[in-house]
Amino acid sequence: MSVEANEVASELWTRWQGEVINGVYPLGRYLGCSDHSGVFLTKSAARPADLAIKLVPTSRELAESQLPRWKRAAALAHPQLLRLFECGGCQLDGLPYLYIVMEYADQTLAQLLLHRAMTDDEAREMLRPILDGIAFLHGRILVHGQLKPANVLVVGDQLKLASDTIRRVSEGPLSIGAPTVYDSPESRKGSNSAAADIWALGATLFEALVRRPPADVSEAGVAVVLPGDFSPAFRDVVTRCLSVSPHDRPSVTEIQAWAGGRSVWPEPAATTQPPAVGPRETKTPAPTPPRIAPPPAVREAPRSGRSKAESLQRLTWLAMVLGAILVLPLGWIGLRGLRTLHTNAPSPPAVPAPEGASQSPDAKSSAPGEGRAPAPGSSDQSSGRSEDGASPLAALHEVIPEVPQSVRRTIQGHIKVWVRVTVNPRGSVSAAVADRTGPSRYFQRQAIEAAKKWTFPAVDAPPQRTMQIRFDFSRDGTTGHAVALH
Repeated sequence: MSVEANEVASELWTRWQGEVINGVYPLGRYLGCSDHSGVFLTKSAARPADLAIKLVPTSRELAESQLPRWKRAAALAHPQLLRLFECGGCQLDGLPYLYIVMEYADQTLAQLLLHRAMTDDEAREMLRPILDGIAFLHGRILVHGQLKPANVLVVGDQLKLASDTIRRVSEGPLSIGAPTVYDSPESRKGSNSAAADIWALGATLFEALVRRPPADVSEAGVAVVLPGDFSPAFRDVVTRCLSVSPHDRPSVTEIQAWAGGRSVWPEPAATTQPPAVGPRETKTPAPTPPRIAPPPAVREAPRSGRSKAESLQRLTWLAMVLGAILVLPLGWIGLRGLRTLHTNAPSPPAVPAPEGASQSPDAKSSAPGEGRAPAPGSSDQSSGRSEDGASPLAALHEVIPEVPQSVRRTIQGHIKVWVRVTVNPRGSVSAAVADRTGPSRYFQRQAIEAAKKWTFPAVDAPPQRTMQIRFDFSRDGTTGHAVALH
């Protein structure tokens, strides 16, 4: 389900919002588009969960080749493949389109890369389910066909691959759109094989680690050059995946073995060559490893009664002494600064409860100045004011979104979501909407659902209050706190 943004194409696709496909699937919120398709949120009476529907402008020739592929892909079942439900043809303003209904994905790898690159650990964790999905296809003489960050999807706490691009190895690629860096050199010439998926995997790993795709050099027949600061852990496997010749690329089984920590291919040959044999030499002495002479600046000095080990030990001792001389004064200055800051810092003002409302024991115990650390996942009400000066509010009941650990691992730093809530006199939340556009619809949806379950002290007036609940998602967990809006 490719949703690569294109501003001009987006304007053309958004005009279809509100239309109903064949009287069954309404075109809800526009999700994104590629150069040849658009994706919308949709619903079905037969399936309560959110669905996505993809529209592709078509012709008779394209429909005859694409619909059988989608139907075969819909019959596949694997945890790492996005489920396909229904496909067919339709018309919009008299123009023919193909449509396919599929699982709704919360996020794509392409959307994550808009904000940051992946770490080595994240890339390795992402690689395993991708390899499982590709291995499943290759074992059935199928190929994915369009592996790229936009087609690596997160559904709940699972990573899945888009399924609408799957085809048989014997079937050539569809001539839709211009070739990209994810298309192997041989696939641009009409050839099709499992090795093309390996090329696309290498390009996807490259982009995941550096936030940009590799240079498009495949047509020239030259090798892709990796940046000098490219991850050493992935340099070898990505280089092999991006080999110009498909025969030089590893199989999915070999990459799975590599990802599991097993060495499956020989180490690169040494670049140092032994000295050439002169023309008059007729005998070759017993082979010995060639000794590479050190540069002149680091050649071993004549021995003067002290071994190299002793010299190294002396230098290490000297470095430790110098380090201690430098660190002790800095540590003393820092300690005095911390003591001064602790002594002079004013105590944060207490947050009074609304008039007429009784405080629960939990609310009293979390009052400022009593030294109680906040419970994991709860908001810290003792900070006095929020980062933008808004006054924090004590909630009677707080609900923190439950984010699976596999999803939290994708967070780098913090993801903040602001939810505006309307609170009735009884203290219950009667409405909750996103107050600011966040970096992830998944976390925004989780925050809204949690905010609806918060409760606050009851009041006689006004009839309703408007507040803001702020959630902070990180790898370590999630926190939330409410503030009054002035």
